[in-house]
Amino acid sequence: MEVKEVIKQNGEYICDIDVTVEDWKEVLRDNSLMTENYKDVLFKFYLETEHKSTCKALGEKYGASPQSYNGTITNFAKAVQKKLNRFEVIGADGNPTFWIIPMLGKYEGEHFEWTLRPELVQALEESKIMEDQYIKFTSFRELIDRINKDLGGFTETFRYKRKDLARLGRASSRGILFKYEDDERDWSINEGGGTEVQYHLFYRGNKVGYGIGFNTQYVPFANKMSTIDYMQPFASSFITLLKSDVVGKLKNKGFKYYGESESELKSLKDNKYYLFGKEINVTNSGIVVFDFNNMLDELKTDLFELYCNIFEGRNKILAIKSVNMDYLKILESNKNLILTGAPGTGKTYLAKEIAKEMIGVKTEQELIDSGRFDFVQFHPSYDYTDFVEGLRPFSVEEEDNIGFKRKDGIFKGFCKKALKAKISNEVDNFDEAWEELLSKVKDNLANGTLTKIGSWEYGLSTKDSLKYSSVNTKSQYNFTITKQNVYNAYQKIKARPSGAFQKDMEDVVEYMKQNLSLKDFQEGTISSETENNKFIFIIDEINRAEISKVFGELFFSIDPGYRGEKGKVKTQYENLQDADDVFADGFFVPENVYIIGTMNDIDRSVESMDFAMRRRFAWKEVKAEDRISMWDERIENWKDDAFKRMNSLNKAIEGIPSLSSAYHIGPAYFLKLENYQNEINPFDNLWNNHLEGVVFEYLRGLPDSEELMSKLKNAYNNLIDVEND
Repeated sequence: MEVKEVIKQNGEYICDIDVTVEDWKEVLRDNSLMTENYKDVLFKFYLETEHKSTCKALGEKYGASPQSYNGTITNFAKAVQKKLNRFEVIGADGNPTFWIIPMLGKYEGEHFEWTLRPELVQALEESKIMEDQYIKFTSFRELIDRINKDLGGFTETFRYKRKDLARLGRASSRGILFKYEDDERDWSINEGGGTEVQYHLFYRGNKVGYGIGFNTQYVPFANKMSTIDYMQPFASSFITLLKSDVVGKLKNKGFKYYGESESELKSLKDNKYYLFGKEINVTNSGIVVFDFNNMLDELKTDLFELYCNIFEGRNKILAIKSVNMDYLKILESNKNLILTGAPGTGKTYLAKEIAKEMIGVKTEQELIDSGRFDFVQFHPSYDYTDFVEGLRPFSVEEEDNIGFKRKDGIFKGFCKKALKAKISNEVDNFDEAWEELLSKVKDNLANGTLTKIGSWEYGLSTKDSLKYSSVNTKSQYNFTITKQNVYNAYQKIKARPSGAFQKDMEDVVEYMKQNLSLKDFQEGTISSETENNKFIFIIDEINRAEISKVFGELFFSIDPGYRGEKGKVKTQYENLQDADDVFADGFFVPENVYIIGTMNDIDRSVESMDFAMRRRFAWKEVKAEDRISMWDERIENWKDDAFKRMNSLNKAIEGIPSLSSAYHIGPAYFLKLENYQNEINPFDNLWNNHLEGVVFEYLRGLPDSEELMSKLKNAYNNLIDVEND
């Protein structure tokens, strides 16, 4: 028997074993030699670029140990040597070796890279073995039919699970997963998935792709809502799952988001398709059997788990939205709403969610940027001058003195914005023209010149007002014209009670019209329409201030029955109002202003809520168990345990005679678990650092308080049966 020696040349191990393409074909036709395991490993090496790979890389790709590939190739080589029975191979170390019979190889770093011999590659390509490793199809329809058939009983599982998730009366009638009704299409979705999260399949060029899709393109029969309205809850649900185990598993298997960023899903756009999926190669021979079977397996397991999780999350979002809509309807019909409940029930969060829904935005930043939202938190020092109006100090222009000026409080300023939004047909581009004027004056000053307007040449004061100053005269005459002065003249209102410099201010207006595109002022009319310009004002901890001291005469104006000009009142600083102020002849709360207050039931200041004030608000209790949705994406790993502990503790609290549901511990407290995620037992830290102190205050002054504290702690730790205690 001839001895073949392995030599190392330029780092590569080579050996001329003199096995031809025909020899290899004979080997591949020998069914007694060619086990399925041999075929599988040879085919996997064949599929690699240039038919080369390390055993480690193949192991990672296909989820097997590197040693299994090493052993399989060695055993295959031994079987080939035995069949041919004409040579033996001696390695560079002088010992018999076998792997080099079907392979060539060299070290790449720490790992050995094997390459199929060219003769073996050619034999594989010309053998029936290769045909058996591919799923052949001549059209996309044929592929879909094959997938539907090979999914077998999973189709029934999917149909009935979808029926439950979508709350349908019956499952889809056809016993298929993917439907395909138009040969012009290169894509398919699951039966019934038109306005839902979808199983998606596509065939384009030399790729077949599959995954989970979100469709905002036109759907003919879905005319109750826009496609975005249908699909956004599904997309929002998927976003909450991005850090979940199932999405992590799929990403490790090659799934990815087809788009710029998954953050796009937070706000879907019309007429787009969003896909989280994966692609497999299609050659002239078809789809590799391994890839095809892997696709079927992922459709039945990990993708199905993700599909169900997305649907369940969407159902939860809709349920929350339905609850929020109930609050919203109460607010719309009553104008004023107070959310009351135990501490930590998420009343402030809920108030903002209602505001977002009412205004039509999705994020808190969008809420702030809308210009139709404001927020204030009351406290014992808060009063009328903060909320409505009052005198505030200011520095006198060009002097070191200070004076006092009437200034709007936060609520009155908010009402002005809301009223302006209701004004239509107004023509007023003064602000833009004034900024252009300031820019022009500054440019002139930079060039060493003043700006001639009317009879005077102007520079600027330190407060960006127009300033004339004659330093070369004995009197050193100077005067200043403010933006407000010019704006009054623009509206044909006397700028100063004395009428001083009125002509000069009018000259500035005329200059702005001729040189800076200032339009003629036209006063608008107030519309009664509020649908598209709702303004939401949130008062957090509304009961912590002395209500009558804060609202004053507004008790009358905020009444839902007296909104608008019919609820006009004279405020305490009415005589100091500017003549051009929209509320110059009386203040009122516009119809498009909605007020949400929040308060804790057990706060001792609740008793100070004026009954006249109480009857002007609708009241809605927020319960602890209704707001656990705030845990989503925050304490996912602790949600189940947190829910059990919260419920157990709250039932124990209710069991104490002097306490009630108003003393419940709300879900917001449990968000603090995030602070202790690296601790051995975060729930112990939550109790010791946050809950124990609250409960201690609940029990202060009660007999047997130590015993009661121990009972509540045991309930929190689920050590007692509260129901039967």
